[in-house]
Amino acid sequence: MRKGDLVQLDVKKTFTKQMGGTLKYPYTNYECDESGVVYGSRKPTSQDAEAWRNSEDSKGMNCAGETKLPPTCYSVPIHRDRIYEVLRARCRVHLSYGNPTPGMTQLLCLQTGQTAYIRRELLEVV
Repeated sequence: MRKGDLVQLDVKKTFTKQMGGTLKYPYTNYECDESGVVYGSRKPTSQDAEAWRNSEDSKGMNCAGETKLPPTCYSVPIHRDRIYEVLRARCRVHLSYGNPTPGMTQLLCLQTGQTAYIRRELLEVV
């Protein structure tokens, strides 16, 4: 897989036998398995950060008495019947406050224009 390739979800590696794959149990949960979706992640944009700052969720303190921190990533649905373009074939992404996650690929959805990071092994070249 390289930058610019067209890819889709590898059904064999991401879905159960009932949905056409090879897994005994679903990759995430049964609802996602039945709807043909695997969730990827994306980093927040400046608009997301501004919306969070202006929302009631950012006000006050948490249960430990500390200020609330903004979200570090958002979920993006990756559908089994859609084609995606690879923006970065191999990358390590900071999706949380800890260490970067290796083995990821950045995708561009050709229908919605959203970008998302997902594990490389879940994709196949079209």
